[in-house]
Amino acid sequence: MGNLSIMAHLHPEAPGTVAKLLIPIDATDESRWGLQYAIRRAKAGTAVEAYLLYVAEPVRNWQVLRFYTEEEIRRHFQERSAIFLEEACMPLREAGIPCQTYFREADAVQGVIDLAEELNCTAIVVPRTLWLGVFPAGLGRQLMNHRCAVPVMLTTSDGSNAS
Repeated sequence: MGNLSIMAHLHPEAPGTVAKLLIPIDATDESRWGLQYAIRRAKAGTAVEAYLLYVAEPVRNWQVLRFYTEEEIRRHFQERSAIFLEEACMPLREAGIPCQTYFREADAVQGVIDLAEELNCTAIVVPRTLWLGVFPAGLGRQLMNHRCAVPVMLTTSDGSNAS
C-alpha cells in the first residue's frame, strides 16, 4: 500500500470535516513545527483537532535496569512527557484548537502509527529534516518508509507543508 501522503492533494477534506492531526512531540524545537501547521490550518478556516504524542522507547539496557525498576523509568518518562506536552498545548489552546495529549512507551515509529490509526487521524504531522548519507534519518522519513494508512505531512519551521 505505501504511504498515502503523496496523494493527499487529490482528496481535499470535504467542507465541514475536521482535520484530526497527530503531532509527535519531544524535547526538540523541530517537533513544535507541527503546532504551527495546525494553527495555519485553523486560521485558513479548517476545523482542527490536535492530538499530541510523546513516545518513549522502552529502556532495555541492563546497566540502567540494574539501578531502576521498569516502573520507575516509565514514571520518569511520563512526568517528563507531561511537561513537554503541556507546554506544546499552550499555543494550540491560544489559537482555539482543541488539544489532547498522549504518552506511549513503544518504538517511536510504530507508536505513532498505532495511535494515529486508533484515533482515526487525518494526518501525522512531523518536521521535515534533512540528512546526510545514504540512510534516511528523522521520524518523518522513517514514517514515510513504513506502511501507514494515515498520510504523513512534513512541515517546515513556519508550519508550511513540505511534503
